Amino acid sequence: MSTSTSNINELYSDVVADLIAYYDNAVLLPNPQLIVNNYNLTGAVGNTMKIPRTNSWPAGNTSVSDNSDLINAGFDLNTDSVSLSVTKKSAGTTISEESLEDGGFDIVRNAVLTRLSGAIAKSTDVAGISIALSGTESALTEMEDRNVVNDGFANTALTTADMAIIMSPEALGYSVKREPTVKMFNDIQNDNHDMVATVRNGFAQIGQNGASGSFIRCVATEGGIGATGNIASLDNFSTSVSSLRSLNAPTDLTGFYYAVVTPAQELALAKELNGVGGIASGSIGSVSQDLANDALLQSLITQAIGLRFARSNNIPTGIALS
Repeated sequence: MSTSTSNINELYSDVVADLIAYYDNAVLLPNPQLIVNNYNLTGAVGNTMKIPRTNSWPAGNTSVSDNSDLINAGFDLNTDSVSLSVTKKSAGTTISEESLEDGGFDIVRNAVLTRLSGAIAKSTDVAGISIALSGTESALTEMEDRNVVNDGFANTALTTADMAIIMSPEALGYSVKREPTVKMFNDIQNDNHDMVATVRNGFAQIGQNGASGSFIRCVATEGGIGATGNIASLDNFSTSVSSLRSLNAPTDLTGFYYAVVTPAQELALAKELNGVGGIASGSIGSVSQDLANDALLQSLITQAIGLRFARSNNIPTGIALS
């Protein structure tokens, strides 16, 4: 295939047209099911917004007399706010003239789309998961860097830690300032074409007044696939669910919270659900093997103990304990 300006322009047009669709398919957290507090700052001034928070739900007034004050300090929403800032994520790739000549248009197009969309999607999820666990975009390198409660194993019981997230759909806020965008530069000197994709977005812990991470819990387990002790159990996740319910943390419309787990934690939970090597009293394999197996076939465990599960390779794994 011979290349020409029209071919390069067609490639660029296709990438621009399809990048958002590929990005949306690859990214996990900016999903309105997982995060209901979604904000679009496109066209607005500034790169930071404030999200209001209220206290826990108080009891209403009881035995109210005529002409009594119905709005009192006990029912004050006591609002404060958290700041959500957007940051730029980017990825780039170089396309040689020879790759277009030899590789074929569709192959090159798909490779470019996969690389650009997947890279900025991973950057987005890594940043969001870091904020969910610690309140900052800095990568979590030590277990004690988190600012959320651990319902798994203590650092003294682990060698390294994998850390799952259990959260309310209203635990995080997400904002986008720039949707995924592509720019191209023709490097005539080296006979190449450079494409760069960028997105500007950000996350913030919300929770209740004065407690940003209150609607998020984590489960720390032994790091890596193949561990035989201190691995993920439904009992750990049940504790997180009960703790969120005790705060009246909002669920989704069908009454579920969300858990994001590592592949190793998925394996441990799958064994428990299908009754093979059940590791805790939470095993449901004996209740109905057919139902358990059906759950495993649905991409992941999907639903159990009041949680909808999702797997992500962007969850911190094998992190230090101190």
